[in-house]
Amino acid sequence: MDHYVRGRTWIAASFGHEVVMARNDGQDGNFTYSQEEKDEWRRNPASYVKYRKALEVGMQGGYAMTHRDTKEHTGAWEMFDKDMRARLNKKPEIIDHLLPEFPPLCKRLTPGPGYLEALTADNVDVIADHIDHVDETGVVTKDGKHRPVDAIVCATGFDTSFQGRFPIYGRNGQNMQEKYRSRPETYLSVCTDSFPNFFQSLGPNAGVGNGNLLIIIEATHLYVGQVLQKLATSNVKTIEPKRKVVENFTNYCDAFFKRTVFSAECGSWYKSSPPGTNAEERKKGRITALWPGSSIHAVKALEKPRWEDFEMETVDGNDFGWFGDGWAVAERTADVEGLTWYLNATSFLHGDEEGVSQNNAASTGNSVVSMDGLTKEEIKEEVKVPDEVAAT
Repeated sequence: MDHYVRGRTWIAASFGHEVVMARNDGQDGNFTYSQEEKDEWRRNPASYVKYRKALEVGMQGGYAMTHRDTKEHTGAWEMFDKDMRARLNKKPEIIDHLLPEFPPLCKRLTPGPGYLEALTADNVDVIADHIDHVDETGVVTKDGKHRPVDAIVCATGFDTSFQGRFPIYGRNGQNMQEKYRSRPETYLSVCTDSFPNFFQSLGPNAGVGNGNLLIIIEATHLYVGQVLQKLATSNVKTIEPKRKVVENFTNYCDAFFKRTVFSAECGSWYKSSPPGTNAEERKKGRITALWPGSSIHAVKALEKPRWEDFEMETVDGNDFGWFGDGWAVAERTADVEGLTWYLNATSFLHGDEEGVSQNNAASTGNSVVSMDGLTKEEIKEEVKVPDEVAAT
């Protein structure tokens, strides 16, 4: 097998690999959970959550590595270098073709369990010469050498320009493909000005270079759900971010990434440049694929919409139309739950049962005071009520 290397990259261990290797005979990568483990986790869900958290910390606990000149990043650089050299020691000449000069995390880490080990196999040849062309029977490299093949598997990257495969038109016929072409601008990665009622998942600056992307996707969908609820129940016809907040978020992204390793010079899909930019300039392009912060930070930022950051148009021109007509829907439909939901958290106080009142307080989040057996004067002092009220 001939393996053509188009560029250098950091090959890292899997996130949480310490936990994986400890239970997988010292090997990184996939494994099979035993039926005994599954049964135990069903009996003891707390142990399952503990295991999940241990894996997740391996993904969420390394954010400091993404910042330039931190001890965490320096340590990671040394660790990745040492690990790659050790895994390629059978064919040390490969190191010169794979080991990057740019810092780790400048481009996406490649957690590939078994990949480096496969390159050192006796039946694999690593070829660093650039491919000139492909003919009917094989691959020809720049040095003129022809290598016959039975099949070719290509992995040449993908389009991360965020321009989309079809046009989306906003106000005044503005095409989002054009808006995102040179300098994608969004508000919190989910929307942009001049495109009312348009919200997207995994738009510009939505991804992460370190952390958990799945929780960002979930947070985005919950965020958009709140917007849809606003449109459905608040007499709102259109909603779009103000131009100023779009500018603020985009400018913040540019400033933030200057202090991270993502902005170091390397060929990375995290970056984008205007059409026609040459390869060397693209290495200095804007970071348009990543969220300006950790994945935990993204979830917190997307927890609740800041309605003051949006322009909203009402359905009928009545800014107070959200108030309705004085009726609740439950009253129109005779819905028992809708008429009595506030009783669901009702609890009882028992002054003669130690700890019950305190437990009720903890469960409801309110201060609970038991008045059983107190005199009027004691009640007055306890709740600080006026004399005329306590007398009753």
